[in-house]
This record gives sequence, C-alpha cells and structure tokens, in this order.
Amino acid sequence: NARLQEQLAGELDRLRAAGTYKRFNTLRTAQGPVVEMAGRGEVIVLSSNNYLGLANHPEVVAAGIEGLERYGAGTASVRFICGTFEPHHELEAALAELSGTEAALTYVSCWNANEAAIPSLTDETTVILSDELNHASIIDAIRLSRPARKVVYPHSDMAALRAGLESCEPGQRKLVITDGVFSMEGDLVRLPEIVELARTHDAVVVVDDSHGTGVMGKTGRGVAEHFGLLGEIDVITGTLGKALGGAAGGDVASSAAVCDFLAQRSRPQLFSNA
Repeated sequence: NARLQEQLAGELDRLRAAGTYKRFNTLRTAQGPVVEMAGRGEVIVLSSNNYLGLANHPEVVAAGIEGLERYGAGTASVRFICGTFEPHHELEAALAELSGTEAALTYVSCWNANEAAIPSLTDETTVILSDELNHASIIDAIRLSRPARKVVYPHSDMAALRAGLESCEPGQRKLVITDGVFSMEGDLVRLPEIVELARTHDAVVVVDDSHGTGVMGKTGRGVAEHFGLLGEIDVITGTLGKALGGAAGGDVASSAAVCDFLAQRSRPQLFSNA
C-alpha cells in the first residue's frame, strides 16, 4: 500500500533526524566480555545482560547440544496437545526451588510470561497498581488485561501506593505489580514496604525479577532473597535470557493453583510452541 509505505518512510526519517533510529550491530562470535563485531572488530561489551558469563559457558553449550541431539529442535506443538518434554518439568521444578515457590510454569520469554500472568489474573473487578517505571512488557500486559481500573503510582512512592490501595472498593482483586530491579534506573524495589502494604490491604504482589535473578541475594535467588522475603511473594516472573544463560525463555513462579490456572487459561501458554 503506497500510502502506508510513504507514512512509514516519514516516521523513519523523523527517527533518524532525532537521533533515535536504532542501528543493529552484528556479532561474529559468542556473547561475552569481548566480542568480534562486524565492521568494528574486537569490542568490549559493557551493556549485555550476560551477568554471570553463562551465555557461552562450556557446560551450558554442552547441555544445549545434548538437548538438541536427544529431543530435536523443539516440540513443534503447544504443550497441552503433544508438546511437553520431561526437561520442561525438570526446569519448572528447578525454577520453583530457585524462586521459593510451590510451582513454576515456563514460557518462551519473560515478556510472554508477563502477558500470560497479568491478564489471566485480572477479572472484571480487578484494580492493577503499577510502578510508573515498570518494564515495557508489564505496561503492554496491563493494556491487554482490561482491568476495572488501573493506578500508575510515581516510582517507588509508597504513600501513593497506599492511597491507591485505600481507594479500592471492598471485594475488588488488587494486583500490585513491580520490577524487582528497575532496568533503566538500576535501583531496587521497596519490597518489604510493598509486601506490608499488600498484606494490610489483601493485595497480590507480582514481581518481575528478570534483572535480579541470579545476581541479587546471598545465593542469587533474586530480590526476594535479598530482602529476606523468599517464599513470601505471590507471583514472580523471570527470564532465562539474562543471568541464567542469555538465550530465551521465561517463567511464572507462584503457587501450584496459580500455575495450574495459567496452564489452563493463559493464551501465550495455550497457543505457543513450548
């Protein structure tokens, strides 16, 4: 369509003029502290999420090769039809243990996990309370959720969060959603205060700990462990694409009932290959 092409060309020109047009660098080697980059040669990388250096770790690579040789390239199916492998169950058990929860359910990314969990846990009465600096995946998931009402509170403003909770009507489901480590600012969620407020107002706490998993807490179990709240967070979403290896995959860690419900009702689980 000529009109669409013309409009998009104008938008792209405006991005270039504003200096916000993104140019993609091509890696010629595995991700690591130093990489070979097309047109640039050897480059020191200070911006990846490969926090523990596992993206090219020999044991991770060997496990990937073993998995390909035994199971092939993938399930070629959604899980409830004919697509669950034994390693899915093993991985979910390990992720639940890591997160201090009863169960976990894997997705193709944490973006998918957020877009599965948040809409699925939202009913017609739900009020969603979200930090203004939450990740884009949380913002999009809330847009898909269509709650009764949403409250976007100023970053880490506990007084505003308290006021938002106090404004809810009796019987409304309340979801307090936050990043664990805020990806742009680098600061931590005020988790003890959020948990205290949630308990006072019978709210559900949902933490996206993608940037905390593997690096926060004494044993790397995330911000819940860091704050001494392991096992006390209602829902934790996380990624395998950062500290845990740098590839793809995400999960929701929660109670057995929540994970079972998501397996039954969340569309990214029901309609995506495992």
